[in-house]
Amino acid sequence: MIHPERFYQYLSGKGIDFFTGVPDSLLKSLLLYFHKNINPSNHIITANEGLAIALASGYHISTGKIPVVYMQNSGLGNAINPLTSLASAEVYAIPMILLIGWRGMPGKKDEPQHTKMGQVTDKLLQMLDIPFFILEEDEEKSFAVMDTAITLAVKNSKPVALLIPGELFDDPETQPPSSIYPLGREMVIQKLIDHFTDEVVVCTTGKSGREFFELNRQRNQPIAKTFLAVGSMGLANHTALGIDMHSGHRVVMIDGDGAVLMHMGSLADIGKWASSSFVHIVINNGSHESVGAQPTLGFDIDFCAIAKACGYASVYSIEQEHELSNWLSGGFHKEEKQLVEIRVNNTSRSNLGRPTNSPAQRKDELMRVLRNK
Repeated sequence: MIHPERFYQYLSGKGIDFFTGVPDSLLKSLLLYFHKNINPSNHIITANEGLAIALASGYHISTGKIPVVYMQNSGLGNAINPLTSLASAEVYAIPMILLIGWRGMPGKKDEPQHTKMGQVTDKLLQMLDIPFFILEEDEEKSFAVMDTAITLAVKNSKPVALLIPGELFDDPETQPPSSIYPLGREMVIQKLIDHFTDEVVVCTTGKSGREFFELNRQRNQPIAKTFLAVGSMGLANHTALGIDMHSGHRVVMIDGDGAVLMHMGSLADIGKWASSSFVHIVINNGSHESVGAQPTLGFDIDFCAIAKACGYASVYSIEQEHELSNWLSGGFHKEEKQLVEIRVNNTSRSNLGRPTNSPAQRKDELMRVLRNK
């Protein structure tokens, strides 16, 4: 296994001390070490991976040094544009190291949303003309590979990728940062489910959908009209918008802070095009909790003010259980496009399961229900 501190010290010895990106569970231990031990100005968690490539490019232009950009391989989708039109050798020629968690790697069991990207990650990097190397559990071998990658990035003035094929990093026993809010996400989702009747419920990717699935299954009359997003982080609210605009049903979107931040322009589209019955709930735990609880900027910004400026008719900010109850008994029933931010802590059950049917089966079931309205 690779120890996070030794990994960081090795890079530091090579003059690399700036890290940015979007967290991935395969990098959890390493990123928690970064959060605890690196000056915050040298470790920036960006809203999406493309922004990280741009930020790293600005860092290199200012300092002449090599940055590290980390991401899950799914994040390559957000990064392709700046990798090809900003950092590539044919444009601004920015050397950087890409640290990529290889989810869905062929031969390894993973969740369905990682299958396609796992199959094409290496091929995609080849098409992008980005050299890549695969790290191993053996530290010395991995450090030698890293040295080769750094040399190649400098020599050719271009990004070079290091693929992480599994959980290679030792757990440094670093506890993730916690938040102070009394509400928990699962309790909030339970109260929502208890109150919902005939709405279409769309859940963002991550633990929100998993919790909703388990709690809904325990209900006497489970909510049939559900769409539980997997993958495509930050885009589920536009799936909800599409359903809202064309189904004739009231839609409730259960979103997350990290997801909204990743594509925050979505709020402008919803503000313009969503129906007056659209309910956008942002459960804000200030963290990327499902991949290690690394912090987002969720507690540093005002989602309600942004939504209001984007055209939402009403906004609600909730931190206490009685505030949630008051909104459910009153505000929820109003025929108005609304955003509801609910601040919660970042705890969840260790035994949380996953949906037992496939994404395609869940889509087909929702389509049958909607067509039988």
